[in-house]
Amino acid sequence: MDASVNIKKIFIVPIEPIDQRYTKQWYDFLPRWLEDNTEYLVETIDGISIPNKTTKGAFLDFGATNAYKASQIIKIAELFQAGEVKPGDNFIVTDAWNFAITSIRYMSELLDIPVKIHGIWHAGNYDPSDILGMKMSNDWAGNQERAWFLACDYNYFATTFHLNMFMRNLFGDLRGRYEDKIFRSGQPHGLIIDFMENLPKVKKENIIMWPHRYNDDKQPKIAEDLAKHFNVVITQKMNLGKKEYYEIMAKSKIIFSCALHENLGISVMEGTMAGCVPIVPNRCSYGEMYDLMFKYPSKWTESFELYLQYKDLILAKISTMMDEYNNREVQSTLLEQQKILKSEYLSATTMLLNLK
Repeated sequence: MDASVNIKKIFIVPIEPIDQRYTKQWYDFLPRWLEDNTEYLVETIDGISIPNKTTKGAFLDFGATNAYKASQIIKIAELFQAGEVKPGDNFIVTDAWNFAITSIRYMSELLDIPVKIHGIWHAGNYDPSDILGMKMSNDWAGNQERAWFLACDYNYFATTFHLNMFMRNLFGDLRGRYEDKIFRSGQPHGLIIDFMENLPKVKKENIIMWPHRYNDDKQPKIAEDLAKHFNVVITQKMNLGKKEYYEIMAKSKIIFSCALHENLGISVMEGTMAGCVPIVPNRCSYGEMYDLMFKYPSKWTESFELYLQYKDLILAKISTMMDEYNNREVQSTLLEQQKILKSEYLSATTMLLNLK
């Protein structure tokens, strides 16, 4: 290839890869996926090595993540200084709650190197049920999120529920000014699709899997109480490796959620793809993602007290789905549900279109 030809690049600014989270799958998958589906050269901007653990009840380590992101910024600055970043290049920031966005836009504008920034939003202070929303002051955090949103050319949200919450809580009536920056796009989870479709088929047992972090917003007390009536596997109490985790998922009939906070729900999607019947509340992102057959009224589990009030109805719903697992209508609806998750939420067609 002629060396004088200016080959455009995609720089991936990854969230730190943690084995227990899908972030490790993304770290391995995204470069290959982008190379296979775009004409760009792809480069991952790693941070320093950090412990493979998370802060209790959180998605990542709140201390180590700052060291990781700060070291990414140093590498990004070096790339700009060395002339490796060219006009027309793209940066994909796989977790938009990343102060590297500020640095990228700062250098892009002041060094006259126009680049496109793509930010994938997961959660933040704008979500009152997220740990950032519960613990951080909105006075500074909300304005920081607005700035990162505006610095990005493309902002991706995996569900309409998440997108609407973000824009409502941060921009209110001003949303109309920024429609060109917001995109409802599934996420690139090709590894999950491939893994779950190739998961060995085993005989299903009367097991309910509760796959969440042991956090108040996931309501583990409800799962503990259900365990008095059913064989409920509360995964976070078992210190499972990935192999054991997926073995249990493969033989479970039901994957159950009573989460108060869910902007996508990877574990429930995995369970559904593994042939578990999802039983989820009609709220958060679940409301738009799952068939009516698999949803129960939100009020049944909006608190532990309400759960106790509606407990008989919940037990009946679970028992019915357990008994009718092999029913033709249930299996047909489950198959359609898997297709929807695969095409709308575990794939990122819109993101790819914005990179072409």
